[in-house]
Amino acid sequence: MNDFLRKIHLVKDISIQLPVSKIDFIQKFRNHVDQSDLSFVPFEVFQSSRNEYKGNISNNSFELRKRRKLFDTNYSFAKVTGHFTEENNQLNINAEINGFRKRMLLFLGIVVMFYSIFLFASLFLGSDSTVPFFILPFLLFHMSLMLGIPYFVIRRSVKRMIYDIERDLHYWVTKN
Repeated sequence: MNDFLRKIHLVKDISIQLPVSKIDFIQKFRNHVDQSDLSFVPFEVFQSSRNEYKGNISNNSFELRKRRKLFDTNYSFAKVTGHFTEENNQLNINAEINGFRKRMLLFLGIVVMFYSIFLFASLFLGSDSTVPFFILPFLLFHMSLMLGIPYFVIRRSVKRMIYDIERDLHYWVTKN
């Protein structure tokens, strides 16, 4: 499943090198990221914070995602999971950006089941085969929209997170 998600660009790997020590990076991470276990919070958009990200960090790894904001159209679905090591005063970060959540499988299952049942019922259960011709193209077009729009929104979220995380990590390190 993970290989398939990588092929359709819903999961990406990035590698970042920063000129900072591990201890300084952990401190800067804690200053710029609100501590959270990244579980679902119903009214997260109404919580205020100056930090743009929420997540957690341990000695060699971290997890973070963008904080959801009221009236924000960036659709921050992507979650970053990274591991870091220090070599020669250089911090090497290997991160995976994942835009696909397992709860999306429920949505996909319901959508595919709905369209399968509707297609089967319109083709085989219609009385005297009087199903209008435009039903099948309309159904296929509607299905492509219902599956395509979430795909492109999540894919854009992953691309945007790659850009944002690279930019923000460099900013955190170079900022005094």
